[in-house]
Amino acid sequence: MRLLVDVGNTQVKYVFQGKESDSKLSNVVYVDYQAFQHQLAQGIFSAVNEVVVANVHASEVLDAIEHWARKYNIACLQVHSSAKAFGITSSYLEPGSLGVDRWLAMVGAKRLFSEQNLLIIDAGTATTIDLLAANGEHFGGWIMPGVQVLFSSLLARTNKIVATPKAKASVAFGTDSSSCLNHGSWAMTIGAIKEAISQANGLLNLDKVLITGGNAQEISTLIPGIGQLETKLIFHGLSCFQAR
Repeated sequence: MRLLVDVGNTQVKYVFQGKESDSKLSNVVYVDYQAFQHQLAQGIFSAVNEVVVANVHASEVLDAIEHWARKYNIACLQVHSSAKAFGITSSYLEPGSLGVDRWLAMVGAKRLFSEQNLLIIDAGTATTIDLLAANGEHFGGWIMPGVQVLFSSLLARTNKIVATPKAKASVAFGTDSSSCLNHGSWAMTIGAIKEAISQANGLLNLDKVLITGGNAQEISTLIPGIGQLETKLIFHGLSCFQAR
């Protein structure tokens, strides 16, 4: 059994996979950092003999994974971005500085939709957008604050706006400060995505717009018929790598 782990900015996400890299992925499990380390200690991963991990957080969780893997003689690989892999060529002059989550989303997208021009939106703590050509060339992208960061950062820098987060995503005009700020944060994100689609189509004829990340469902709802929801995109990327 393989364990594929994405240590993100706010939580840990993981899936299980059979021994082969083309085996089906389990449902995604979402858990906070402390709970995940507790799970490692509890032994709920006793059937795992290989772990592949991506980390954009501090080293604490990664250190715990590597210690656990050494203790139980489990093959462990931390994935890093590179200049080329699995038919993709990075646009970065320093390829290692491209966020590994963005890199893996592209690897996963290429695996699922080979020979297609793709715009990849990963909407979480940050919202990232990357353009990937059918031939594997990365045309670059954007990094923006995620919806919740947009909301909280403005509150932190103002004294007169009083607002609370709302669960329902909307771009409708608000009638109080909470709805104005919440909806405005979604509207900024949706507006940026639409601009990215326009720019991408000026460079390539897009075949698909793929949406992943913690806010993917809400964004998909706000732009119906435009994007395709792919919640396991990063894990499809991780599945391409072998620790053994």
